[in-house]
Amino acid sequence: MNRYDNIYKYIMALLLLLYIGIMIFFSIITPDKTFSQSENRPLEQKPKFSLHSLVKGKFISNFEKYIADQFPFRDFWIGVKSEGERTLGKKENNEVYLGKDNYLIQKFKKPENDSLNNRVKAINSFDLSNPHMNKYFMLVPNSIKILENKLPSYAPNTDQLAYIDKIKKGLNKNIKFIDIYNTLYSKKNEYIFYKTDHHWTSKGAYYSYEKTGEYMGFVPHNNNYFNVKKVTDSFYGSLYSKSGFRHLTPDSIEIYLPKENDVQSVYYSDTNKKFNSIYFMDNLDKKDKYTIFLNGNHPLVKINTNVKNNKKLLVIKDSYANCFIPFLMGHYSEIYMVDLRYYNEDINTLIKDNNIDNSLILYNVNTFFEDESICNISQ
Repeated sequence: MNRYDNIYKYIMALLLLLYIGIMIFFSIITPDKTFSQSENRPLEQKPKFSLHSLVKGKFISNFEKYIADQFPFRDFWIGVKSEGERTLGKKENNEVYLGKDNYLIQKFKKPENDSLNNRVKAINSFDLSNPHMNKYFMLVPNSIKILENKLPSYAPNTDQLAYIDKIKKGLNKNIKFIDIYNTLYSKKNEYIFYKTDHHWTSKGAYYSYEKTGEYMGFVPHNNNYFNVKKVTDSFYGSLYSKSGFRHLTPDSIEIYLPKENDVQSVYYSDTNKKFNSIYFMDNLDKKDKYTIFLNGNHPLVKINTNVKNNKKLLVIKDSYANCFIPFLMGHYSEIYMVDLRYYNEDINTLIKDNNIDNSLILYNVNTFFEDESICNISQ
């Protein structure tokens, strides 16, 4: 019996050595990758050695990250891990739930009171600095609130609506709060949120646009005003990358094209370039296909439209606004989009220099509470 035990141990040891040898071999012959398409992020590169970084512990830490990121067949092993966990019934990974109908739903982190109050204070300060401007605020609930019925059983879920209400009650009366919860909830059985991405779909944005007209004083265009075009059905979004869950059905992306062109020019301040469309069709060949809308996020984008009403709108936004803007272009002569995560200039100067008479702050709840840049609105 001992003889067979020893043979078994030798075989297992040889298999282990063979596996290590194969991994080392492929590590040597496989070039380092700079970007992971499946995870949609840059990969760690080989750190430079120095005695200072070694003593501080940075070299060892960075080298471990490098080995993990450049491990041979990394995407394959991530898929194996994901499928194993799904088989065992795991429904959450990296703060993303795997919900019913294969919806990936991002967790909502409860904000601290000080953080909430600082955001309200900053927005109210912006209001006081611009007393003659029409000001509107839209805080979009995420899929974790609208699609609660898709969450796994017993998944803990902090109520986003309670925090939306706190923000609403804390705002100055001069700021009109655009409440779209009931609108989105009434359409929860439609395709208003992507399954693999954290954004709402163009359809979800359109329904919210219809409601927005009641607050901002315009008559929204109906569906007949647009040619609704599906541009891809192979979109894997941010939550697919973040969660590690694989073998899911990809999303489709629709764009709403006015039957009569309403764009004169679209100017990007960071590149100093102009275009004649807000859609970047070439981005459908990239991993992040959502960047078809306005080529992603930029510090400042100025849109000149064919509308001749001399109305100007400032949109202070996160990426949820990128697929919402197409609907507003039929109502304003000029639209200025500012992303405070990248914009370092004074907003009040922008308003005064361009005689902007309307503003819309548009954020989704998760980004609004997670990103500190909204507090720069009053600076």
